[in-house]
Amino acid sequence: MRTLVIYFSYSGNNRLLAESLAKQMECDACPIIEKKRRTMLTIILDMIFKRNPKIEPLPHTVSDYDHLILVAPIWDSKIANPMKSLLRREKESLPAYSFISLCGYERAGQNESILEQLSVLTGQAPKAVCELKICELFPPEQREQIKTISRFRVNSEDLVKFEMPINEFLKLINAVQ
Repeated sequence: MRTLVIYFSYSGNNRLLAESLAKQMECDACPIIEKKRRTMLTIILDMIFKRNPKIEPLPHTVSDYDHLILVAPIWDSKIANPMKSLLRREKESLPAYSFISLCGYERAGQNESILEQLSVLTGQAPKAVCELKICELFPPEQREQIKTISRFRVNSEDLVKFEMPINEFLKLINAVQ
């Protein structure tokens, strides 16, 4: 099965996750690159006004692959807008796909919201969805500190702490082949 990891990462956290997955699976990976540099203000404005940021063409043709692993942050229970832009643009040529995110924390109903967003954007349900919550790397008394969590930069040692859910995610992908 030919797999492509496509990722968007504002902070670098999801880039690290995507590169780790691509290495582990020995598959191709490519970033979503925006035409304009993103700031926290543009992120907020995009969310409020439901804007679709312009992105560069991918260096790979998605229909050449059997499965895509989409990696992107979740902002306020929503998939990052650059990933949404990609899904809208590539909807007609998307093969089977899965979604994984290194996100800050989970809000009530977030998992269901992500599943619905993906299904609406692509016209098909994902094979697997996994949310790795950065807050789980913190002691319980710090898990609600939004500024602390949003500024945290994950490293390779932190990714090891998510080994079990990542392996479960990969098992689900391999089971659908």
